Amino acid sequence: MTFDPKLLSEDDIDEDVILAAIGEVSSDVITRLDAEGRILAWTPGAEQMLGFTRDEIIGHSVNIIIPAELQELERERIRKQIEGGVGTLKEKTTRIHKSGDIVPVLLTRVPLYNRQGECVSLLAILKDLSAEEQLQKQIEHLQRDTAMAKVAAKVAHEIRTPLGVLFLKSDLLVERLEGAFEEWGAGDAERHRKVLKKCVVDIQKQISRLEEIANNYLHLSKTRAMEKTDVNLRMFIRDTITELREHYAEENITLKFEMPEMLPIVKIDIQQFQRAFANLFRNSVEAMRGTQRKDGEVCLSVQCRNNQIEFVVRDNGPGMPEDIRKAAFDPFTTTKSIGTGLGLYLVREIVENHGGTIQIHAVDGKGTTIRIVIPFQEE
Repeated sequence: MTFDPKLLSEDDIDEDVILAAIGEVSSDVITRLDAEGRILAWTPGAEQMLGFTRDEIIGHSVNIIIPAELQELERERIRKQIEGGVGTLKEKTTRIHKSGDIVPVLLTRVPLYNRQGECVSLLAILKDLSAEEQLQKQIEHLQRDTAMAKVAAKVAHEIRTPLGVLFLKSDLLVERLEGAFEEWGAGDAERHRKVLKKCVVDIQKQISRLEEIANNYLHLSKTRAMEKTDVNLRMFIRDTITELREHYAEENITLKFEMPEMLPIVKIDIQQFQRAFANLFRNSVEAMRGTQRKDGEVCLSVQCRNNQIEFVVRDNGPGMPEDIRKAAFDPFTTTKSIGTGLGLYLVREIVENHGGTIQIHAVDGKGTTIRIVIPFQEE
């Protein structure tokens, strides 16, 4: 039998008696709201989950258990349900415990009607999702540990390839140098000099690649060990962009930044964020490197509001396909033949270690935007 809230009539039954009976056997919050959003019923499960006793909360606005940033939205939704514009509402949201702690919940709210078909109150049920979210975090932690377990095998493969090139080039150098000074004439010397120079350049490139791979894997194992210090955010951004400009001086790409005149002193792990921005800019530069465009640009913008810092790194490069974008933060995801696929994965680890979030917006052929938001306490 399907429950029909229209069958509940204030003329025939005492809803609060029914709610009290259900509340005796349920650990969920079960409550009833009037048209003004005042709490009319409060079960034992509600007291246990949110800390308020029945005497403390009956007659009060439901705003007493709703976070401030959600109150306007909830007020409008209650109005629409009372007026008949919205039926059953079911969503994951949050509520406030008497202690001030935020409780994640699954909200189900249905309108209750009288015999005339008028909505006279709302029945709301809140299911505590704290244990479920904790379990989900544990699952994600295990998944990350599983990803870490893949590193050993990946390291062997990644490092073996450039090492093979180094060995081959070294053998070639040895072969060319054996007896070279006795046999080379003036013409041969120049020809061999060019060959030797190319071998040395190739070896240096492969060594640099090995260094990058090793650094990424080393950092992967140390992202949880943070050393936060007071950082002048404006100076940090200027220094970071200056270093990146010097590093990519030979690229036909403009690196710039946008930020307000005043930025706070914040506590962050400066080395981790330097690596994060280095990874983001490298991704953008390498993506544009093969496009032959002359107006390539990567920009870092910074804003502070509501005790949050927002960093946005955007480029006008080739973007990325949808399937790559969805997996961009997974370890070993890359479109480059020589990449480790750890860049964005490490950036996400760094951001989450600072209690922040990271989002990526990319359209194939229309550039990429990375948005990072982290909370901060101004020093």
